[in-house]
Amino acid sequence: MIDLHCHIIPWIDDGADNAAVACEMAVHALNSGVKTIVATPHCNLMGARPNFRGRTYNECISIFRALLRQHNIPIEILPGAELFAHPSNLRRILGERRVMTLNNSRYLLVEFNFTAPGEEITDALELISRRSLVPVVAHPERYAAVQHDPSLVARWFRRGYIIQVNKGSILGRLGEGAHAAGIHLLRSGLIHVIASDAHDAYYRPTGFQSLLPVLRRLCPREYIDLLLLENPKHIIEDRRILPP
Repeated sequence: MIDLHCHIIPWIDDGADNAAVACEMAVHALNSGVKTIVATPHCNLMGARPNFRGRTYNECISIFRALLRQHNIPIEILPGAELFAHPSNLRRILGERRVMTLNNSRYLLVEFNFTAPGEEITDALELISRRSLVPVVAHPERYAAVQHDPSLVARWFRRGYIIQVNKGSILGRLGEGAHAAGIHLLRSGLIHVIASDAHDAYYRPTGFQSLLPVLRRLCPREYIDLLLLENPKHIIEDRRILPP
């Protein structure tokens, strides 16, 4: 399996506190069947963690890969970022082409303020799409606009935007609203990818071991394969993904 959204790299993110925690997260993911993780540190948070493409990011991911090799943890770590779509500078930073896409593909993981209006989110996604990028909407089930009107996601889906839901939402660990919205999107076939959005080894951990039994009760095996393997694989290989 492939985890497309994970805050595993220490030093430049709010996930793993240190190298030991990051290695523990990697081992847990590996033991649950995850072979590849796309590291997606927060990017463009105002006042902290810019994490744009550049030397600092490259050094951190290189050091972390070396650390995994040193500890004989055979999991692949690919570059990426979770871009915060701040209305004040989104157009500028897209124009500067400094944003880190998922494994240097056309796919850009993007998140929004949880209280952002649906129209604001839609406008930002359209702006990204016009830059020849494919937006991957991070955890839309957590946004108030989607919880109020899930048809927003159907609109984004029809426009070719990628819908990524968090495993914690499906498991009911991120609030009742996110759980209800996530299950609705799953039953409606509107999810392309489920990812961990892991931040630590215990409270928001890596891996899909606890998720799989829930998915098996809710959807067919072919859909599970699309969500956890086939679509993430197409994304990191910069290919068109398969619709649910």
